[in-house]
Amino acid sequence: MGAALNNALSSLLKKAHVTRMIAVVLLLVFCGTSAGPIPATSSDFPKQTPLEVLMNSRTLTLRLHEKATAAYDAFIEDEFKGNFGYCAEQITWEELIDIRMTTIEWRAMEDEERLQRLRRDLQVFGLYLQEVKLDELDKDGHTDTADTVEATIHQLNGLMTAIAVTNNVLGFTSSDDVSEIMSTTLQDPPGEYARSIRDCVVLREFKSLVYRVHRDFTILTAKYRR
Repeated sequence: MGAALNNALSSLLKKAHVTRMIAVVLLLVFCGTSAGPIPATSSDFPKQTPLEVLMNSRTLTLRLHEKATAAYDAFIEDEFKGNFGYCAEQITWEELIDIRMTTIEWRAMEDEERLQRLRRDLQVFGLYLQEVKLDELDKDGHTDTADTVEATIHQLNGLMTAIAVTNNVLGFTSSDDVSEIMSTTLQDPPGEYARSIRDCVVLREFKSLVYRVHRDFTILTAKYRR
């Protein structure tokens, strides 16, 4: 009786073990064939057309112009009590003249050359904007102005990324990055008033540059829409 019971229990245990092994094997097979989604490749993502990337850059440029205008207005209000005469067009900074360009000169460029030039000019002004922000942070009661300049820099960084994508989609090469301000006079003007004038001119000229960039993306968008 005892031996028969032991044999029966042993048989049941063996069957349970075999059943467990089969379940484990099936689980491994199932997991092995569905361990997770196959990593996506670049071909899985929708490709952007030249028109799409140009329209995106144009939209971002418009937003940047709004930020640049807000920063310029805030600076004039804080620094010169709202008197724009302190930053009239006749007031220039020698080192920034090279960035200025007439409409005729600008239109004479090929598309690739124009995109390289505007990318370089925006990078240069990005360095100047950092100097403006630092100056505003050093002044009592100018935190709001510093914040508007910081928001402008943030929007500029987004546009620079969009321009890089645009260059890639259009098959254009990107110009070398500008990593530092070459002019020591422009980087560190002598005296607080000189720095204020420098910062004012930088914000004013940057606003004008962004307007020109927006106009250029508008022209390019119309060209690729045809």
